[in-house]
Amino acid sequence: MSKSSILKTVTSIVNTVSDEKLQQALSQSFSEASESLQYCENFFELLPTHRWSNKMLARVFNSWKATHLKMLAIYGLSCRLQRLALTKDAQEREQLLLAAAFNAETSHEDLGLDYEGVTHAALYEDLAGSFLGNYPWVLDEYCLPQARDFKQWIYQNMVVDDIYQGLFTNMFSEIFNHGEYTRALSAFSELIDNNYDFSSEEKNTALFYIGVHVADETEVAHFEVVVKALDEYSKATNTAIDYTQAKLLFKEYLTRLGTVMEALTIEMKQEVNAAKPLLSVS
Repeated sequence: MSKSSILKTVTSIVNTVSDEKLQQALSQSFSEASESLQYCENFFELLPTHRWSNKMLARVFNSWKATHLKMLAIYGLSCRLQRLALTKDAQEREQLLLAAAFNAETSHEDLGLDYEGVTHAALYEDLAGSFLGNYPWVLDEYCLPQARDFKQWIYQNMVVDDIYQGLFTNMFSEIFNHGEYTRALSAFSELIDNNYDFSSEEKNTALFYIGVHVADETEVAHFEVVVKALDEYSKATNTAIDYTQAKLLFKEYLTRLGTVMEALTIEMKQEVNAAKPLLSVS
């Protein structure tokens, strides 16, 4: 399985964006937040190098989950658009309802629509369970404070703050997730190959959650429908898209996520260093 950087993966999608100002905002945000992006790369580079303790893996799986699986926030944003639509006349109502529908489309797979009701939350449990069995990784104590703050920030943006802020947040999360999941698929595959004796079936089960986000460029399609939602919202409210605001949010997303990945990497390095004296004695 080939290893590709997050930046390389997302750049290929950014370059296809027809809105030149949005393309520029995306490109500049990745460039200006390159240090935070590197923290993410460092995490995935370190992940396959050791068989981590259960406690460390619980920290990883709980904290990483907090940066994904934002179905409730997406639903909240869609509800806000629907509620606003019902206060408007026919044309604006239709545009806002379209915006709500496009935004909601990003959670169809997460909710298990057309997949016999199997949610992505259940698939994530399969991922974590493949490594940890019945170890209680879902306990709050295993979630980094930075990851908890990130999750709350996402929810605040989509459910409480300006609707533009919510749409920018959902849009950026989709394009970033495409790059991150692509990188994660190779990292977790390498982790298994280097440190575990999974059968082919066990490996497929473990990686299925990550793989479904990469297959058929699912997250890219989600990014594109949120762009449509943004366009419909802009037309309905007769307001121009503030690309400067968008870029600032994109950068903040990467900066906040970078603090999560940096903290995880630091703890992982501490576990490696703590094990070195034991290895030298043995």
